[in-house]
Amino acid sequence: MKNSVKISFVGALLAVAFFGCEQKSPIPEIKNGAHFVALPDPLPTAVTAANVNTITVPLTGVASASMSFTTKSQNAVEIEKVDAYVSHVRGTVVTPAATTSAPHGVMVKSITALNGKEQISVSELLNKTGFATANLRANDRIRVRFVATMKDGRVFSWQNSGPGITVNPLGSTFTPLLDVLLQ
Repeated sequence: MKNSVKISFVGALLAVAFFGCEQKSPIPEIKNGAHFVALPDPLPTAVTAANVNTITVPLTGVASASMSFTTKSQNAVEIEKVDAYVSHVRGTVVTPAATTSAPHGVMVKSITALNGKEQISVSELLNKTGFATANLRANDRIRVRFVATMKDGRVFSWQNSGPGITVNPLGSTFTPLLDVLLQ
């Protein structure tokens, strides 16, 4: 009988110790993805899926043109940085070509205002790609890709952002790229 009482008492102590302690998961909770939206400034009159990420520039005005855009973020305090990378796109040919060491293109700048306005000259973008103005053609694109790094180390880009992770006028919370379309 004494052994039964001792065993019951020890069992009760173990149950209190086990259930009374706070259990923490070794896996960190992932709250949100990167909320970063970049929109052409000014926005097209009628925003569509085809034009929400396109800034049209006349081919004859490339030398003096700028890529102007507005940025918005609902969780800017959680974002460490947003970097802008550039490449030139003609059909399916991308210059510089993506590599494992530079999958997004060439780094242009870090975005300074996550809720503000940014402007980059088209000449600067072209200089970064190494593509000469004289070689430009109608329908070429100068593509700027955004890569957001969260303070917890997670990285969001065109490679891993999607509806499940990533709300702009068309319903996503992450803008992976903006294009300067030359016409």
